[in-house]
Amino acid sequence: MNAIPLYEAKNKLPLFMHQAESLGPVFISRRNKTVGVLLSFEEYKKLTASKKDESILDRAAEFREKTAGLFTNEDIDMIFNSRNESPDAYESDVFNGVF
Repeated sequence: MNAIPLYEAKNKLPLFMHQAESLGPVFISRRNKTVGVLLSFEEYKKLTASKKDESILDRAAEFREKTAGLFTNEDIDMIFNSRNESPDAYESDVFNGVF
């Protein structure tokens, strides 16, 4: 995953907005830590669309297919960050390896 520094995103926003529209999400970092993502409006609408017949697991699988080879499992975990980290939580086992 490539991230651009926040100051560069600020100074070259139009360039990175075009990249987000044509190539996909642009990750923004501050002090070598990813702090934001620039998305096209179309991608945002897809992410926020309510699909009653599609579960979060379906969406995660779709995301993995679309980004195959671009992200590691750790990157995807960081993007979704929806796991419950408590060791005795049911969700931590159910979602293990899915996101």
